[in-house]
Amino acid sequence: MTLLILLALGAALPLFYWVWIWTPKRTRARREALLQVQGRASGATFFPVDPRQALGSWDETCILFDPDARKACIVVADKAARTVDFEYFRTWQLLWTEYPGNPVFRFQHLHFVFETGDFDRPTIRAAVPSRSDGEAWNAKLSILMPWMRR
Repeated sequence: MTLLILLALGAALPLFYWVWIWTPKRTRARREALLQVQGRASGATFFPVDPRQALGSWDETCILFDPDARKACIVVADKAARTVDFEYFRTWQLLWTEYPGNPVFRFQHLHFVFETGDFDRPTIRAAVPSRSDGEAWNAKLSILMPWMRR
């Protein structure tokens, strides 16, 4: 019985290390390299990542803003990135699904939808964790891109 537990533990420890330590470090290193390449190519600064200037989720779509260079880096699923000028975005809108009967999770599926001038990618969705964060980002976007219609 003890030998069986030791064997199970011996198999679980490498799996634990791979899932909780090695994979996140590798993902973070790949993301850092991707952002450094984008920054060098565009003359903007996206790394180190300032959480106050990052909108969205690394697992889906994340948009990093550099107000000084007036550029944004769109990172899709932590694998591909594209740097664009602020003028790339035409409009944005904060959307959500509201469930009035659920007081705890009343607002769900919160995300921004950006309309662009790109024929290949006319809309970009970026998730936000809460309605208050979405409203804060609405104000930030109004400051970053005051010429834009909402």
